[in-house]
Amino acid sequence: MTPFLIGSFAAFLIGLSKTGVPGVGLASVVLMVYAFPGMEKNSTGAVLPLLILADCFAVCYHNKNIQWSKLRQLFPPVLLGLVLGSIVLERVTNTQFPILLGGMILVLLALEFLRSWLRWNSMPHHFAFAWFMGGATGFTTLVGNAAGPVMSIYMAAQNLSKDKFMGTWAWFFFCMNLSKVPFMCGLIFPDLKMITLETLRFDLQMIPAIVIGAVLGRRIYALIPERYFAKLVLLLNVIPPICMVLRPLIFRT
Repeated sequence: MTPFLIGSFAAFLIGLSKTGVPGVGLASVVLMVYAFPGMEKNSTGAVLPLLILADCFAVCYHNKNIQWSKLRQLFPPVLLGLVLGSIVLERVTNTQFPILLGGMILVLLALEFLRSWLRWNSMPHHFAFAWFMGGATGFTTLVGNAAGPVMSIYMAAQNLSKDKFMGTWAWFFFCMNLSKVPFMCGLIFPDLKMITLETLRFDLQMIPAIVIGAVLGRRIYALIPERYFAKLVLLLNVIPPICMVLRPLIFRT
């Protein structure tokens, strides 16, 4: 597949994930990595403007259901995670990038399944849990726009209704993605400039796919049963990081 087709499908999934099925968002990040062969880290800069555009649809659709009390405690550790992620991203190579990102996501998902299995129901309400998840969210979103799985763990642990899950999710990512722009434009760390004229030209071609995905996602959202929503989001976040870790190991030269 050409970079255009891969990018278009990734953009479609971004729109779909923001308005209806959050679990498919990570697959779009993985696909976008393959749209930039040999320049995998640049995919991070290409994805961010698309995420912000899709976030605008999400906050319009779900603007009445946000739970700010679940988010305020996340923002300070998210900022720390952004700084740490920018430092790591400067040093990691294109080959190491997918393994690092996928591996970290899998570890966090494993911890959530362990928490559920052992029924540590008090953990999600402890301040240390919020700080750990906030830091991990900031780190993974800066490194690869892949905070979806981390945030899905945090949100699933809060036992929110489907509507409150999506409203809180939408506003959190809208705020966080906007905060990443100075980092990705190289204003804070000059060597980290990943939003370029080239990536922006690529993004302009992806706008129709974003719009189609956002509209379709809203329709699919209405069909997902309340009781299965959080579990579905977690499940959909398992497969992409496995692919990110295994592909470089299997096909390395």
